[in-house]
Amino acid sequence: MLSAVAARKARLGGKKPQPEVVSAPQKHTPSPSPSPEIVPVTKPPSKRKSSATAFNASKKKKKQHKPAERKRARYFQEDAFKTQDDVIMVDEDDEDESDASQSSMSVDRDALERVPSQTTTRSDHRTRQKRAWSPSAPLDDSSDEEGEDAVEDDSTVFDNVAPILPARTVPQEPSLLSSFLPALNDNTFYVTADEVKALNLLSSCSEQKGTVLVLSALETVALLGTYLLTVLDGSVSLCGITLPASRMSYRIFSPRSSPLPVIQCLSTNASPHGLHQLPGRISNAVEGSAAVILLQELRTDVEGLGQVCRTFDGIFMPSRWQRSHPAPELGLEGVHFLTHQTHDVSPMIIPPSWDSAMSAILQVVSEHQDFNYPRRVYLVRGSRNSGKSTFARTLLNRLISRYRRVAFLECDLGQSEFTLGGMVTLNIVDQPLFGPPFTHPSIPHTAHFIGATSPRSSPSHYLESIQALVQTYNLDIQNADLAEDLEGGDDRIADVIPLVVNTMGWTKGLGAELARKIEEMVEPSDIFELDAPATDEGWATSRAPVNQDHSTVHKLESISSSVLSTHYSAADHRNLSILSYFHAAFPAAVPTSSLTSVLAMSWNTSLPLCCQPPYEVDWKVAFDKVLLTGAGMEDVVPSEIHAVLNCAIVGLVACEPGALDADADNTTHDALSTLPYKQAASPPSPLSSKCHGLALIRALSPPATSSLMHLLTPLPPYLFASSRVLCKGELELPVWGMLDFRTLDSGGDVAGVERGKVPYLRWGKGEGAGGERRRVRRNLMRRGQM
Repeated sequence: MLSAVAARKARLGGKKPQPEVVSAPQKHTPSPSPSPEIVPVTKPPSKRKSSATAFNASKKKKKQHKPAERKRARYFQEDAFKTQDDVIMVDEDDEDESDASQSSMSVDRDALERVPSQTTTRSDHRTRQKRAWSPSAPLDDSSDEEGEDAVEDDSTVFDNVAPILPARTVPQEPSLLSSFLPALNDNTFYVTADEVKALNLLSSCSEQKGTVLVLSALETVALLGTYLLTVLDGSVSLCGITLPASRMSYRIFSPRSSPLPVIQCLSTNASPHGLHQLPGRISNAVEGSAAVILLQELRTDVEGLGQVCRTFDGIFMPSRWQRSHPAPELGLEGVHFLTHQTHDVSPMIIPPSWDSAMSAILQVVSEHQDFNYPRRVYLVRGSRNSGKSTFARTLLNRLISRYRRVAFLECDLGQSEFTLGGMVTLNIVDQPLFGPPFTHPSIPHTAHFIGATSPRSSPSHYLESIQALVQTYNLDIQNADLAEDLEGGDDRIADVIPLVVNTMGWTKGLGAELARKIEEMVEPSDIFELDAPATDEGWATSRAPVNQDHSTVHKLESISSSVLSTHYSAADHRNLSILSYFHAAFPAAVPTSSLTSVLAMSWNTSLPLCCQPPYEVDWKVAFDKVLLTGAGMEDVVPSEIHAVLNCAIVGLVACEPGALDADADNTTHDALSTLPYKQAASPPSPLSSKCHGLALIRALSPPATSSLMHLLTPLPPYLFASSRVLCKGELELPVWGMLDFRTLDSGGDVAGVERGKVPYLRWGKGEGAGGERRRVRRNLMRRGQM
């Protein structure tokens, strides 16, 4: 009989196992007694069996209890097993030793049961099984599953070593966000609307009530929601920006979906007291303090975007854990005081390398303040998820503290700062921005429509559009004189507008080549390069900057991946930006200065997009041309253009006079029945056109009946009327924008229409083969993985 261990060793050694020689029983035995069975020593059963012989050997019968008068067991011949270690010698007292072993094992089990349990993973169990076999310490034979002392849980293996107990995890206290402890009428004061009016503020809410906080040095305040912040005395730090005492009020948007801006009092008394005439009951508490701030309510209805896009529902409200813990009340609606950090709330932290790099460029500006300013173009590059967009926004805010206006060139089509994706834009900003991108949608100074979230399908048009924006900055914006446009008393630089360039995070292959071309066009004076995160090695192999001799390269550390990234993906933020843009309310008045970008001041979220009143236009009169861009758009025939434009996001493009005359002769269409569309037509040249914004075609009449079109756009009428070209790309409206969020919870109709009859939407399971949800099995392994 061949033992299982011998067979396995022979197989691993690549030799054919030799049969074991068993000696005959001794002849002087008076009566044949049943010899004890030789139980082969085997390892616990695994999914792979060595051979049929090993399988049969593992299924031996149970041991029979021997009577007390049983004689000594017979031995095998000594020369056959002297050199082998695969057989256990069985004596007549084997039963006693076995009982003792079982009793000792039961004691060990009892001792281990008193230890706090820990789940044993499959990998740990497999690792513990692979230990060396010892002839003096027999392994547990798990094949005897029906024995009285069989182990019930076969996933646990007891070794002859002391178990290593895991250290008991001690719950850590959440990080402290607010070190300031509000005390009413001591360091916290409620002020009336008349008292706020006496402060002579510049904001539109100067006649609104508020709350005054008196802060000591280095105290922090973390607030959730939307509010207005005015520094009345001293100075504070917010998102890496120093805000001194002034009559300017800042709009703060602090949702849980992005890092929270934390107000920190600076230990300096650089600003003189007395800039604002504080009420008498507050003046006594100001003595010895470092800063005094005023908080006011900011009513923009941006919180309603959570009802429109349910993925971000309640991001301006405290979480369940925060609501269960009492927090101080500030007397302001929509403003919540946070004391500790939770799993869904993280503060905005500026790394030291970021602060040093931004301080260095501001020092250069101060050194050249008495003579002509050199060209200042700051390019930010880095891989995805490295904090590139966050640094670009912080740099923009830093520069606004020294310049009256700053230009911002957005080259990232996927995560745009001021508009939804699919466009390259040139914005001019004159005030700091405190909030994620969806809280400050804008009408850019100049923009060009690409129509996709990646330049992969149209790299030439992408580079031509950026080249046109750079040319616009060099000729019209860089050295503009803004002295007559701004009020006196502002000592910031007015005759130079610096440029911040935010590049895309595609840093491999074609993306690296496009980034090199952009650097050649921009000719930056400073390059801020963020290191690639540990999970992305794309930027680590990138080449050196093209104009390294003329640019100062600043190496920056990437910010650690926030826990918020696990809750919201890039696609979620992109959908929220699209819905924020179409629900935004822009000022209808024409801006007084052309060198500015119009920011949205509020949002209209009382009605879904399917219920808002649209513009009704006659496309025969309103539009001169319809273009399609992107991969596969050249295959759309003119007879299908109506179906393509229904419920589509299009760019509203304005062209210079005569720019479309070259294609007018080649465009053939029936003006009475079809749109002015030519198959495979190229987009207009960026040098002679600009994109004012985007629109949603909510409905399009059949060509045989009417030429009416219903459009939804947040653009004011003076910009919408000058857009004569419709350009459709790959952008699509998120499904949240097609629903009626007022009846979404109740499961009712959509805008009074039965759910099954709503166009563009399909409820329930899909139809046809393969339409149902696929079931994927991930527990299958190859033979080598077992």
